[in-house]
Parts: sequence; C-alpha cells; structure tokens
Amino acid sequence: MTHEPEATPPVLLGTDTFGRPVYGHPLAHQAPVYAPPVPAPARRSPGLSTGRVAVLAGAAVAVSLALAVSLLAVAVSVVALTVCLLILRSVWRDIQKGR
Repeated sequence: MTHEPEATPPVLLGTDTFGRPVYGHPLAHQAPVYAPPVPAPARRSPGLSTGRVAVLAGAAVAVSLALAVSLLAVAVSVVALTVCLLILRSVWRDIQKGR
C-alpha cells in the first residue's frame, strides 16, 4: 500500500465585489521571506585623499603664477613711468633754458 499525501483544501480569502467566494493557495499565507539587509557602505576617513591634495596643490601653483605675472606687470609699468617722467623732466628743463 502506497502513501499518498493528502490534498490541502484551498483557503477562503473572502469574496469579490459580486459576492463570489475567492480562494487562495494554503501556502500563500505564510510569512513573507525577506532578503537579508544590505550593509551600509563603508565610510572613508575624513582626511585628505590623494586627489584632493593634487587639486589643492594645482590651485596653489596657479594662484602663485597669476600673482607673479601681476607683480611683473606692475614692475614693468613702474619702470616705464619712471623713464617717461625722467624724459619729460629733461624736456621741461630744455624748454626752460630756451633751447
């Protein structure tokens, strides 16, 4: 004699909008199986990374080059103004002497 598993009767879930009974699978009412929680991403240390250091160093070089060019332009302008004033003073003295 063979043993046959007993058929599980369907479970009454309720009625639909027309009053007809709605049946479901008996195993459908088990507790849901959830996936394991995903671990949070690892936090990095708040220190400076290599990329940030490179960006900061590049910015410092760019600012110092811009400052050097600006100071060079000011120095050239001062020399040109001094030469211009010396020439004008010389011309003024010549005019005063009547040459």
